[in-house]
Amino acid sequence: MRARLKAKVKRWKITALATTKRYRLLQAKLKRSQNRVAKLESEVNRLKAASAPLPVPGHTYPAQLIALAVFIVVQANGSLRCAAKTVGFVARLLGWHYDIPSHSSVRRWVLRCGLYQLQQTTDKAGHYVAILDESIQIGREKLLLMLGVKIQDNQSRCAPLTGSDIEVLGLEVQQSWTGESIAEFIRRNLTRLPQVKISYFITDGGTNLGKALKILGLDVVGDCTHVMMNAVKKLLKDDTVLSQLCADIGQLRRQLMLTAEGYLLPPTLRDKDRFLRIFTIVHWVERIDSIWLKLPQSSRQKLSFIQPARTRIACMAQLKDLVRITAGVLKGAGMSTVSLKKWEQQIDNYAAKNNLSDQAQTFIQTLRDYLAKHRELIEKHQRLLCCSDIIESTFGRYKNKGGTPVISADVLAVALFNADICPQLILNALSTVPHKAVHQWEQIHTCDNRYSLVRRMNRELKSVAA
Repeated sequence: MRARLKAKVKRWKITALATTKRYRLLQAKLKRSQNRVAKLESEVNRLKAASAPLPVPGHTYPAQLIALAVFIVVQANGSLRCAAKTVGFVARLLGWHYDIPSHSSVRRWVLRCGLYQLQQTTDKAGHYVAILDESIQIGREKLLLMLGVKIQDNQSRCAPLTGSDIEVLGLEVQQSWTGESIAEFIRRNLTRLPQVKISYFITDGGTNLGKALKILGLDVVGDCTHVMMNAVKKLLKDDTVLSQLCADIGQLRRQLMLTAEGYLLPPTLRDKDRFLRIFTIVHWVERIDSIWLKLPQSSRQKLSFIQPARTRIACMAQLKDLVRITAGVLKGAGMSTVSLKKWEQQIDNYAAKNNLSDQAQTFIQTLRDYLAKHRELIEKHQRLLCCSDIIESTFGRYKNKGGTPVISADVLAVALFNADICPQLILNALSTVPHKAVHQWEQIHTCDNRYSLVRRMNRELKSVAA
């Protein structure tokens, strides 16, 4: 009897333990399920909050759609009407009940955000290198732009400048810029940026820019690209052999453009080329030489004009190589004792392997004179940035936008080229910068263009007629 009772108790204990274990497993499973549900609900709430229209005080459209419109105009190179229609389409996709905004509303959003971004530079602090230049004339207006590159004490720059490295420190539009007016522009912006210390300026060597910086007593570094460009132009600008070669290439393009031999043609020779098309022509001749033995006799006859220009092409190839060597050193490492020594070594190695032409030797001497002029500044600052290609790229990005060929308050979009365009930026900009502030900035820092004059005259005529 006792044995049977012990066995029964043991079975009950085993059953109870199994039941307890099963219950605990079920409780753990239930807890995990509840945790998953809580996480999913939290994620759903987060997604709902993220996808919900973010209201902007005083505006019909939410911050997300305004940010999309500004991004399309500024960083995707879209037109105002393209941005407006895209905003309406995206709103419909998201199930939001918003109509298509007008293109003028999109323009006002861009200008207000641009002015806000420009005003944020007052919070900048530290040592900067300034890049200063005026744009090539569009219509009768010129944009004077000052970019800043912050110098980090714990960072050594060994790569060419990119858009993310620069900040817009100042911009204004006038019909002409004299040395005195540029000096006043620099004074105004440096006063507006009390915590920014400009170590030196980089310019393309323009007379008015040099005069302004001389008036202010500021250090100036010449742009290495313009120095090389001007040296090449001085050597080859009036060269009759090069002029005839370009004319022959143009004639060849007209003959073979739509024929089966179109593969022989070089890229279009640009009328405005910094280095007189030597890169395009030399690369094309090298390609023709690589396939010369495979060409039929008829094609060789059409390309026979290359042979009389072989000596000049060899000279151009040397200049191209010297430009490439110099750009590879100076655009990345800038000017320093180490980089100048590296440049001299590369030039000496190239000269040892090639029989340099008189033009190539003159080009090298021009660069040595340019580097020698900056030795005092190198000793003062240890390392000099000496390339302003990034400001030319900024001008090109603005000009390639298309649209009305004048400069107006639309230049405020330049301040947004490198900005992180997000809903928070839109909220900050539209809540702190009224459109009246944009109008005041336009009145002070831009000038009348021919279209604004025509509009004003039309308004005055209508008011007189009424």
